[in-house]
Amino acid sequence: MAHLSPAIQHLLALPDAERRLGPFLLVEQLGRGGFAPVWLAREIYGATELRTAAVKLFAIGTRSDASASAAALRRQILEEARSLCQVEHPSVVRFYSLPIDETRGVMGLAMEYVAGSPLAQRIAAEGRLPVPEVIAIGIALASALAAVHRAGLVHRDVKPANVIEAAGVHKLIDFGIAATDERSAPRTRFESGPAELPSLPPETTRLRGSAEDITRPLELGDGAPLGALERYGTIGYIDPVVFATGAGATAASDLYALGATLFECLTGRLPARSPGGHGFSDAVLDGRHPAPPVGELAPEVPEPLARLVDTLLAPERAARPRSAEQTAIELLRIQAELAGPSRALPPEDIGPFRGLGRFGEKDRDVYFGRSSEIAATIESVRTRGLVALVGPSGSGKSSLARAGVLPRVAEGALGGWPRAWDTVITEPGHDPRAAIAAALSSFVPCAGALTPEALSRALVTRAREAERGIVLLVDQLDELVTLAGGPSRAWAIELLGQLAEPALPGVRVIVTLRRDLLDPLLALAGLGKALIRGSVLLEPMTESAWAAVIDQGLGAYGYALEDEALREEILADVRRMSSAMPLVQFALTELWDRRDREAMRITRVGVAAIGGIAGALERHAEATLADLGAEVRGAEAGARALLLALTTPRGTRENRSRPELEQAVGPGATEVIAAFEQARLVVASAEGLTLAHEALLAQWGRLRRWVEEARDDRLLAEELEQDATRWRETPALVPLWSRHRLAFAEDVVRREAARPSADARAFLAAARRAERRARLVITGAALAALVMSAGAGAAYVRAIRAKEAATELALSEQTRSRELAEQQTRDLRAAQDRIDKLMGELREAPSLAKLRELEQRMVEAKALGEPREKPIAAGRARPAGSAETSFAAPASSAAPSAAPADTGAGEGLTVETEWGAGKSR
Repeated sequence: MAHLSPAIQHLLALPDAERRLGPFLLVEQLGRGGFAPVWLAREIYGATELRTAAVKLFAIGTRSDASASAAALRRQILEEARSLCQVEHPSVVRFYSLPIDETRGVMGLAMEYVAGSPLAQRIAAEGRLPVPEVIAIGIALASALAAVHRAGLVHRDVKPANVIEAAGVHKLIDFGIAATDERSAPRTRFESGPAELPSLPPETTRLRGSAEDITRPLELGDGAPLGALERYGTIGYIDPVVFATGAGATAASDLYALGATLFECLTGRLPARSPGGHGFSDAVLDGRHPAPPVGELAPEVPEPLARLVDTLLAPERAARPRSAEQTAIELLRIQAELAGPSRALPPEDIGPFRGLGRFGEKDRDVYFGRSSEIAATIESVRTRGLVALVGPSGSGKSSLARAGVLPRVAEGALGGWPRAWDTVITEPGHDPRAAIAAALSSFVPCAGALTPEALSRALVTRAREAERGIVLLVDQLDELVTLAGGPSRAWAIELLGQLAEPALPGVRVIVTLRRDLLDPLLALAGLGKALIRGSVLLEPMTESAWAAVIDQGLGAYGYALEDEALREEILADVRRMSSAMPLVQFALTELWDRRDREAMRITRVGVAAIGGIAGALERHAEATLADLGAEVRGAEAGARALLLALTTPRGTRENRSRPELEQAVGPGATEVIAAFEQARLVVASAEGLTLAHEALLAQWGRLRRWVEEARDDRLLAEELEQDATRWRETPALVPLWSRHRLAFAEDVVRREAARPSADARAFLAAARRAERRARLVITGAALAALVMSAGAGAAYVRAIRAKEAATELALSEQTRSRELAEQQTRDLRAAQDRIDKLMGELREAPSLAKLRELEQRMVEAKALGEPREKPIAAGRARPAGSAETSFAAPASSAAPSAAPADTGAGEGLTVETEWGAGKSR
């Protein structure tokens, strides 16, 4: 324990029963990784032993240790654990937990215990390994690295010592070097077999000499340099760029280490070993010279495999394969060539692509792009009774199982016992019991008559007696919840559950199912748990996978793209639509049909003819509609109704049941729906049917135009459906439509811009009835008001007329009064005129007789004009011997305009006479 920290030494020195770290009882040491030993442990809770595990021990310092190195070490270990959590692959060791003993300052990284031997031991014992086995190892490691790199990680220490072989499975272990931030690791630690090299100082950029020159062990204790913990590598497997410059490791660095591992498996030595076998060639280590070609050291290695390994070991990163995934694909291609070089490819007229169809067993040699998934599935099948391929609709689950996995299983890819495997395929349909029994009948007669338990035993017995296993593929397992029912469904569920756990010797099940239907399947007792544990998730193919599909698919028939620029253009189109796998496959099929057969090239002319990868989709959709129009009357209207029913008013995909679609399409619905399903433009979904992909809404101009034209009507129809549903559930809380809103809805229905549901029709009918009732109420109220107002109107007229009569009478009286006043005024003026005349006569000839006559006239005038008598002493007119008498002229308001003539007698009219008996002047 010379290189172990005191904290770890103290823990390991405890008695066996006390040597624990959290729930893990440390049993025996398995190995050591520099400063971190690995122990076999049992995870125990109380008296229950849960499982065995491998625990890697680290000294992290106690909580009181606040040094920068202790904090950095904690971060490093947590980063290692985080890295492991992000990677899910059968060829990558699984991470469990992080037990910590804060008192002692020790942390453990608990992970899957792989009971096997390192690949390094096999090489040391046998030297060169068989080519087929090396290819299998390369496929497993390359696909594992592809998963690591997809998680944004770099392993950094791929080598035979970190590859464990157990029951035919090769697992990549020791992720202590994984990191995502290269800038945090300025130093590198190198290992050379059992001897460790000192850390490079920060200023070091090149390491010269052989292993013998630098064999001083690196002491890692409490005072170990931080650089020793930040970056790892092993002499001979290190990327020359990293070795020479101290640059950060990348995915390309892992590919170099993979190449060195395969080189060692094929030749029995490392690429950088000196020719004499002692030490290393510094020119190869730092990349000044390439590694010797595999073909020179092992001429028996097939040329394609030797060339691939040489490419992996290229000193320049850019000269290596683009990715681990591409490497796995190439290894699979080489494996297929070696396994069956005389096997005929599908006819050239069929070609390497399958349009909107699926690949089958006969297409296995042109099925590319899923190497990682194939390897992951095969690794899972080795150890699990049931493996589920789970992915979205159109992700290629069936093709992966039929063309990728089953043919390799039949060729012995599972290894171990039994050596030979038979494969059968079925689909549940409406009667899964009959379907499964028919598939197994050639191995177990009368399978459908047996109970699930009896059939399971019969399959195991058959495998033992015939020395041949059986793999049952149940394609489209989701039909158990979409189509099947009754006792047949229950029988199938029970059988699959029994075949799943525990794994039965010589019997395996592979199922495919849509991800959107996983939840109802998980609810199936017995089967749901197995689906969770045995799931292999399928994601959309990556750009590099599509590049492999194109390059290797064309290359299988000796074809190629016109130039690299065209390749990049096609891949750019594919990148935008990569998730719509069936549609991209269709475009590639169209492109293959327009290939230049003489030049054996895919040309720009062909790409332009199909409208590009995206244009091929629209062309296919239009062709489907045209073909349908030639067979079904009113096909365009039916297609429009179908496609609009499968989209929302806002232009996204919608799911509809088949009855709903038949109602929406109307006459000819069966033919229209079948045509679009056959063209794979409409596919099954959890709720029924839906558009194959959102790309249709973006790429098909006609559909996009239909959606835009119908948007307003459909928004109103959608609102109608929502209110109708709510009204059916709670009529009292949902007001019925009326007036303009109801009129618009009825117009939409009348124009057949929407086909309302039964609820919507009932809602509209109720609204129409309510509208009629409302109109009747309004009309009755108006009539009642009219009748009531009739009497009031007559009275009103009478009152008006009375008022008019009174007004007329008042006007008449006022007129008479005015006329009377005017007459009185005229009379008064006449009387005044006469008085003025008499006064003039008095002044001229006053005599008694005339006075009396005058007096008499004045009396008469007074009687006529009713003058007010008022004596006023004003001027006097006294003829000799006359009496004095006074008269006041009338001042009636009825004749204000009458004014007496100015006689010199003041404002009024005054006539004074002095009468005296017998008196005279």
